[in-house]
Amino acid sequence: MSKLTHFYPLVRVATLVVCALIGPTVMAESDSTPKVTIIVGTESPEGCELLGKVKGSSRDGQAGEDELSYVDRLVKARNNLRKETQKLGGDTVHIVYSNNSGKYEVPGADKEIFSAGHAYRCQ
Repeated sequence: MSKLTHFYPLVRVATLVVCALIGPTVMAESDSTPKVTIIVGTESPEGCELLGKVKGSSRDGQAGEDELSYVDRLVKARNNLRKETQKLGGDTVHIVYSNNSGKYEVPGADKEIFSAGHAYRCQ
């Protein structure tokens, strides 16, 4: 057994600490980025201007997309939905359809998460 074996737990802890400190900084949106509110349910927002239909997917042509965790794929699909809403000048998106079959790890099954909705300008 190597003399360095007792350092492995310390290296793992240090790695987790570094990831915890750097991760939120890398993933945080800029304060100048307009926020897009996501709503679900049967009721569309009142007093808002309908801008059009939007869709967002966890798949955007990058390699290794199916290797992402369920949560990462879900966030990616929702972020793409927000981007499409922003392109139309919207600040709110009402999700009217979402497939969540990518949650389950079934060998050979498609892991794509897809959402579709309506973009609105509410402010």
